[in-house]
This record gives sequence, structure tokens and C-alpha cells, in this order.
Amino acid sequence: MNTGIQSSSGLFRILFMASDFINRLVPFVISLTVLVFLWGIFKYLTAQGDSDSRKEALGYITWGVVSLFVMVSVWGLVNILVSSFGLNNMMPTLPDVPRLR
Repeated sequence: MNTGIQSSSGLFRILFMASDFINRLVPFVISLTVLVFLWGIFKYLTAQGDSDSRKEALGYITWGVVSLFVMVSVWGLVNILVSSFGLNNMMPTLPDVPRLR
């Protein structure tokens, strides 16, 4: 009856899959945020005196900068915590087995 080991290995596999998904998702979301910011700049430059379009463009620019700042700050904070507490996902190096000659 190894149900505890089987369920924990399944749980670890699910956690690793979720971690992999999040690690792939973060750069994509940051890229989308940069695109929103650039879209706001483009809209601002092409507004040519239309105050409503400029307000909308400034909204894109503002929310792009704010969301990019928050995401990069949280990402940096998580990396600081991981390195401070030694929570890297690397396998520990195992000692070599001595050879008999």
C-alpha cells in the first residue's frame, strides 16, 4: 500500500507542471504589457489634437507602465526570496561513489 507515495508523486508532478506553465506565461504577459504601452504611445502620437483620443492613449500608457512595474517588481521580489532562502529548483549534487580497482 504505497498510496501516499503515489499520490505525493502525482501531486509533485502537478505542481511542477503548474510551475512550468507559470514560468512560460510570465514572459508572455510581460510582452503583452509592453505592447499595450507601445500601442498607447502610437495612439498618442497619431491623435493629432483630439483630446478624447489623447486621454484614451494616456490611459493605455499609464496602465502599461503601472502593470509592467508591478509585474517586474513582484518577479524581482520572488527571485530575492528564492535566492535568500535557497529555494532553487535544482537537484542537489550527489557525491561520487568511489571506484574499486
